[in-house]
Parts: sequence; C-alpha cells; structure tokens
Amino acid sequence: MQSKFHSNPLDILAAIGPSIGPDHYQVGGDVICQVEEVFDRRANDVLLSRNGDVIFDLWAANRLVLEEAGVRRIESAEICTACHPDDWFSHRGEQGKTGRFGVLIGLR
Repeated sequence: MQSKFHSNPLDILAAIGPSIGPDHYQVGGDVICQVEEVFDRRANDVLLSRNGDVIFDLWAANRLVLEEAGVRRIESAEICTACHPDDWFSHRGEQGKTGRFGVLIGLR
C-alpha cells in the first residue's frame, strides 16, 4: 500500500479477523524452520511451546508483520475458527472440508 497508493502506515487501520487460534495450530519442523527464517529474532513471539508441542500464534504473527510495516492501529477479533465451526469455516478444524471467506479492503 505504501508503494502503490503512497499510504502512510500511521493512517492505516488494520483488522485481523477470525482465524485458527494458537490452541489449534500445532506445527512441525518444516513450519518451525520457515517461521524462524521469516521472523528471525522474533520467532519466539509467534512459536509457543505447550505440553511438548510447538504451536504457531497466527494472530501474533499477523500483528507483528503489521507493526513492523509501521501500522499502529490494529484490531484483532481473536476468534478461533476451529472453536466456532457453526459460525466460521476452519480448514484445519474441519480437515479441509470447508467453504471460503470473503475479504473487504477499503481505501479513501
């Protein structure tokens, strides 16, 4: 948005909608390596250890990416799609048998 529309990150209001929550996003070595490569020193902020498993906090990862881009106004629904299958589709929660989400972006 900065290069295409000359947006100032301080003017951007970002919303992180419903998605898989950290309690349902267990990952293995291949994902761990990719996350460590992308997030470098901040990988521990998004990879958490619980009961001997490693989980990925997608909400924290999206927030971190936005913050590193300079966005400061970020709202997060923190609604886990796997916990609410009657309201939301969840690829992981429903083993790939899901519908699709729509996304809306507005520019002024």
